[in-house]
Amino acid sequence: MGIKERREREKSERRESILKAAIRVYDKEGYHAITMEKIAEAAELSRATLYLYFKTKDEIFIHAILSYSDFFRERLEKVYAGCAETKDDLLKNLWFTFIEFYEKDRPSFNVTLYFHQSEMIRNLPENLRIMLDHSGTRIYESLSKIMAYGIGQGVFRESNPKTLAEVVWTSFLGIIHLENSKHAMSRKPHLAVTWQLALEMLSKGILKSH
Repeated sequence: MGIKERREREKSERRESILKAAIRVYDKEGYHAITMEKIAEAAELSRATLYLYFKTKDEIFIHAILSYSDFFRERLEKVYAGCAETKDDLLKNLWFTFIEFYEKDRPSFNVTLYFHQSEMIRNLPENLRIMLDHSGTRIYESLSKIMAYGIGQGVFRESNPKTLAEVVWTSFLGIIHLENSKHAMSRKPHLAVTWQLALEMLSKGILKSH
């Protein structure tokens, strides 16, 4: 490996360490307590070095969200690629993919939820808002392809694929919002039970009777 390639790799690794450090600080202290100084400390960098990579904490978090969302879109594309083999269990397979996405990195999932609140979106600079919007659009495009396949194959009831994608995905997000509220109030979670019941109810409403 040449000097240029090694430097690019080191730069990429340092950038990734910054994103992970920001998520750790968010998980421990919450968004409003976060400063660039705290992120630099968590990443074991000087402030000056951190500013070479990112100018604001919001820029850091948006790039962390984009990286995390790319994993989700890859998983959705894998679901779509295997639609023919898993046709009869398509909804279940998709739902378990949501769970996998959440369980992979709960702090990053929660950061993503936080930044998709209307107040946060409105306060973002236009360039970051566009990046977040494009990332969400790509995810919905992948979800909609899966829904369109299920509808076309007679697995799902006749409906608008994009609307159906929103119904299924926001059902999952609503459960996470509720569980996060329970956690904040130190109440007992029932995540696994809720996930299972939600899948059963969605199946009754979405799957086409044969």
